[in-house]
Order: sequence, then structure tokens, then C-alpha cells
Amino acid sequence: MTDDQPTGRTRQLPVFHCPYCGDEELTPYGDSSDGWRCGACLRAFSVRLIATGVHE
Repeated sequence: MTDDQPTGRTRQLPVFHCPYCGDEELTPYGDSSDGWRCGACLRAFSVRLIATGVHE
């Protein structure tokens, strides 16, 4: 395997619901790929995966 090949997932999956109001009217927000803006409650937020599984 060469160093120029990406490892793991290289793109974020879209967010489907606002974590505050549950609405689905979301649009990308800001310069980063994890920023979202809810059109219903007018909140901007980001979602980031920290880890998977239940291991400590």
C-alpha cells in the first residue's frame, strides 16, 4: 500500500435531522465539511464522529 492512498472514510455522511428540533431542513454551513444550519430553528451546528464501539 502506498502513502498516497487514503485510508478509512474520506468524506462525511450528511446529517438527516437537526439535533435540536428534529427538522430535516438542513443546509451546509461554514467552511468546514461538518457544519450544518437548520432552516426551521435557525441553529448552526456540527456533528463529528469521535469513536465507534463501546471499548474504553
